[in-house]
Amino acid sequence: MKIFFLLFFIFLTATSTLKAAFPFNSSAVDPVALSTPLLKGPEVQMEPAVFAQSEAPLFLADLTNPNDFTLFANGGWDGNWYVGFNTCWIQRVDVPKNDAVVRAYIGAKLGRMKSIQASGKPPWEKVPYSGEIYMAISSTPAWNRKQSFFIANTSDIPLEPDADNAVQDTGEAQWFWAEVPLRQINFNGANFIALWSPSETLTSASSAPILAAGWGNKEVNTWIVNDLKGVPPSDPKKALSTPVTVFEPAIAIKLISETKGQKPECSIVKIAEGKRRRNDPAPKVVWTAIRGESIERVWMEISVDQNKWSRYGRPFWKAPYIFTLNAKDLPIGPDGKTWVRVKAVDVHENESESPARDLFALE
Repeated sequence: MKIFFLLFFIFLTATSTLKAAFPFNSSAVDPVALSTPLLKGPEVQMEPAVFAQSEAPLFLADLTNPNDFTLFANGGWDGNWYVGFNTCWIQRVDVPKNDAVVRAYIGAKLGRMKSIQASGKPPWEKVPYSGEIYMAISSTPAWNRKQSFFIANTSDIPLEPDADNAVQDTGEAQWFWAEVPLRQINFNGANFIALWSPSETLTSASSAPILAAGWGNKEVNTWIVNDLKGVPPSDPKKALSTPVTVFEPAIAIKLISETKGQKPECSIVKIAEGKRRRNDPAPKVVWTAIRGESIERVWMEISVDQNKWSRYGRPFWKAPYIFTLNAKDLPIGPDGKTWVRVKAVDVHENESESPARDLFALE
């Protein structure tokens, strides 16, 4: 018994010491901000950051919780809910009057993007079908080019797994957003949102991404048009001719108020070599640290001159934010340098970036 109480006392003492050394407020700091700097490598000094709790964005969709759209786009039966050149999804969203709104976004949750064998590559090296996804918003069920906005490239959407081959870049369906001018939001009234693709490669569920859905009821505020050619309908009667019930599409409006929090803090913690494959040069592995409130996605950018930057690879939607860059695919400047930086955006669409680092500099 004495040994038991002695061990219990040691446990309590150790727990108190750890809590004092590593205070953690889950609402203020992303967990990766604490875990990533502890990795071996050059020491990185980051000042403690305290982020004020900001008002949450207002999500407006058929379901109150944006996390409830879990059907079709993650796996199993897809319901033929593809977003393509010949289909257009239409959703009515009523927006209440709100004078505090400073930014507005329309978005959709997409997944299960289809892929094909890369030219001249083995069967397991896949690339997504090339294409783009667009959305439009109007106070009536008819849209023009000025009301249309780019949402995502097919290379951004998580791929559908393959039962016969090992495929990279698969994963859970994700939300994709585009900012729209506030003047295009019909406050205190109806908004009709269209979702489609202008890309002729996306014409069926076997080539196109899948729109997520959630369980609903028989209320009619969703429609689908199936005989399009890469543009949303301009005839309101045609747009509302085929209603959809029971399942609710993951199509939403996100409103950001004046209280929008602070930008994330980004840094590159460490750059090291990864494991080589066959005769390819060893990839570069980049550890990053992101501090902020409600981080939504993080991605890498590369440059040869620190003036013109381009995104590399896919974004990450959750920690840890560690990126692998294939050396054979990287551009190299005339001075032999390739610069990298990490960027992050939070749920309020506040965006920030890290200082640039030379990818090939010796640690």
